[in-house]
Amino acid sequence: MKDNHSMTETEILLAKVPVENKVDPYYSDDDLMIIDNAKLLEGVKKVRPNINIIAICTKGKFEAYLNGKPIVVRTANVFICPPEVSLASIMVSPDFEYLALCISNCALQIALRSYINIWNQCIYVKKTRTIKLCDKDMERCEKFYDLLHICLDQNLDELGKEYRDGVIKGLVSSTLIGLCGLIEHQTRGIIEIPRRSTSLFNSFLELLQSNEIRYRSVKYYASALCISSKYLTIICKKNSEKTANEWIREYTLFDITDYLRNTQLSIKEISNKMGFPNTSFFGKYVKAHLGRPPLEYRKKSQ
Repeated sequence: MKDNHSMTETEILLAKVPVENKVDPYYSDDDLMIIDNAKLLEGVKKVRPNINIIAICTKGKFEAYLNGKPIVVRTANVFICPPEVSLASIMVSPDFEYLALCISNCALQIALRSYINIWNQCIYVKKTRTIKLCDKDMERCEKFYDLLHICLDQNLDELGKEYRDGVIKGLVSSTLIGLCGLIEHQTRGIIEIPRRSTSLFNSFLELLQSNEIRYRSVKYYASALCISSKYLTIICKKNSEKTANEWIREYTLFDITDYLRNTQLSIKEISNKMGFPNTSFFGKYVKAHLGRPPLEYRKKSQ
C-alpha cells in the first residue's frame, strides 16, 4: 500500500472529473444503489454513509484503507464494507472494473430475513471483509447483473414500476442469501479464540436474535449477560461501531416491517406483540424511524 498522500494515475484522473460530468448510479432509490462505474466507488460513503457496500472486482485490483487499515481487493474478490466502517484512500489499477450493490441496513434485513443472523456473525463478529469467488460463482454474479440490467431497461409501459421494483428486490434478495452461504462456508473453518468483549458481543447478538420480543431496554439485555448497561454499550461499539441501542432498533424495525408487510395483524395487535406500551407510542416510533405512520407504511409497502 502507498501512503495516504500518494495517488495513482487513475486516482488523479478521476479526481479531475468535473462534478457535472460524473456518471450517475445505474439504479438508485432510498435503500438501494446499483453501480458499475469506478468514478462512483469512493463517493458512495460520502453521499450515503449509512449504507453497506458489496462490490465484486471483475478485473484489475484496488487498494484502500478500512478504518485506517490497508486492504487489497483483486479480480474475483467480493469486497464488503458495512456502514460503520470508513472507506478512504482508494487507489485502483488502470484496468480496474467492478460491479456493486449498495444497500441500507433496513433493506438488507428485509432481503436476508432469517439469514441476517449469519450476515451479522460473519461481518461483525468474524469481521469478514473479502471472499474469493470461483469461476462458476463469478459467472453467476455476472448473469445476475445481466438480469438486473434487463429489468432496469424494461419499458415501464410494459411492466409497471411496482412490478419492476419487486423483481429487482427479489433478485437482490436471492443474490444476498447466496452470498451469505458463500461467506458462511468460507469462514466456517476459521477458529478464533475470542476476547472477552468479543465473546460478550457475540452472546448479545445471539440473545437479540433469539428473543421473541426484541424491543427491550439495553438494561434488560445487559442484565441477561450479567454486565452493566454501560459496559454492553462499550463492547458493542468496540466490536461493531454500533451502540447496543442501535442494534436493538435495527432488529425491532425489521420485525415491524415484517409484520406490516407480510401479515394482516392490526396495528394494535402488532404493538402488543412487540411489547410497546400502547399503539400511540408504537405509531410515533414507526413514523420516527420509517418516515410514515404504520397504516401508511403498510399501504405503501403492499
